[in-house]
Amino acid sequence: MDKAEIINRLRAHKDALGRAGVEHLAIFGSRARGDNRPDSDLDVMLDVVENNKFSLLDLIGIEHLISDATGLQTNAQLRRSIQGDFARTIADDMTRIF
Repeated sequence: MDKAEIINRLRAHKDALGRAGVEHLAIFGSRARGDNRPDSDLDVMLDVVENNKFSLLDLIGIEHLISDATGLQTNAQLRRSIQGDFARTIADDMTRIF
């Protein structure tokens, strides 16, 4: 699946992701750069609604929702937990979905 198809599928699920507490979503990593292998996972970064109680189970649920939408194993990260060298490394790859 190419980057454009991933973006289209994620945008088609914006309402469901919003109900799950996702305010903003971006992809990064090999699928965002376009140098992925067929078995590469999908790396996503998300912002959640500030006043929303959000747990690890919620994050796992979002990963499953995205995996179901794309057919790709998903690794989700909260933007607020990404810092330092890792944040600088992924900044160039980042593609905002919504």
